[in-house]
Amino acid sequence: MRQAVTRAIRNKSARSAVRTYVKKATIGVAGNVEDAAAVVREAVRALDKAVQKGIVHSNAAARNKSRLMSRLHQLSVGQSEAPKAAVKAEVKAPRAKAATKAPAKRPATSARATTTEKKPAAAVARKPAARKPAAKATE
Repeated sequence: MRQAVTRAIRNKSARSAVRTYVKKATIGVAGNVEDAAAVVREAVRALDKAVQKGIVHSNAAARNKSRLMSRLHQLSVGQSEAPKAAVKAEVKAPRAKAATKAPAKRPATSARATTTEKKPAAAVARKPAARKPAAKATE
């Protein structure tokens, strides 16, 4: 058997295991699972091992870890701020929005203002047109 085939078979099972860890962590973070942190930790560990073995690219592993950690953070922050959000919703409920109100226009940014201004023609220095070399006269 060729080396590439042998390694592909070996890497296939390892890559599948890593995907399983990541999928379990994603599902755990999506719901209100209490042990989501532990599941994410296992997935991060599996990703790191796969990177060391060369099974998964380091940037792909970093991207997956970042996404898992941000979802875990949102879950942890969401649980602590859930009571605050309910209080804010009760406060905002009595107000009614005006239906006829037009959206506010944004002021022009300074970058746009400078690019739209025209420069005077005298200020712009132009290069003279390139001249073709004169044709040699043949005798």
